[in-house]
Amino acid sequence: MKKIGLIGAMDSEIAAFCRDFDAEKTHIPGIFLGKYNGYEIYICVSGIGKVNAAIAAQRLVDIFAVDCIINSGVAGGIYEKLQKLDIVISKRLTYHDFDPLDILDRNPPYTMYFDADTELSDKATKACDALNTKLCAEGKDSFCAYCGTVVSGDCFVSSAAKAKELRDKFDAYCTEMEGAAIAHTAYVNKIPFLIIRAISDFADEDAENSFDSFENVAADRAAFIVKEMLSV
Repeated sequence: MKKIGLIGAMDSEIAAFCRDFDAEKTHIPGIFLGKYNGYEIYICVSGIGKVNAAIAAQRLVDIFAVDCIINSGVAGGIYEKLQKLDIVISKRLTYHDFDPLDILDRNPPYTMYFDADTELSDKATKACDALNTKLCAEGKDSFCAYCGTVVSGDCFVSSAAKAKELRDKFDAYCTEMEGAAIAHTAYVNKIPFLIIRAISDFADEDAENSFDSFENVAADRAAFIVKEMLSV
């Protein structure tokens, strides 16, 4: 049975997984075990920030020997075409608060960008298509899904000027606080990974208010996509 590691930073980002996969507590606090479609699914609430995320990813590898890691949750949109509740599927990830970033090219892990697994990315894209078909059949608004660069840092970006800086410097589609650390950990451990983010805000001066309004809906949308990925 293939073992899947799922990470969400906050309780709201794992609630749908725990419910839909009938998850139960494991002997490790904050990690739950569910089963779905022949998979063992280890669901972890990491806490916010890069260190918490890296610890969670390494625990899933060391203790439960997961075969891949998927990080699902919310993010601030940077790409100009994004709308709230749109989806960003990671093509690659990096840190926006590591300076100078190219130190990582010259020292372990010898890369400053971490490329997501293309097979998982393809499955996520198809899952987005499936969700849009379902939404349209129910007479609900559809959304757009994009594959691009995700940037991570230990700060909640709430400045339009900062968002523009990240867009210009990294060609970033969205920003959040955990993805690159999870990608980094998975890369070092040589296991496939993917980051899926639903847009809760635009990383601008209204980001905090928007995040509070859209957090749960966005997290549930990202979780639906992961569940659809595991259904095929």
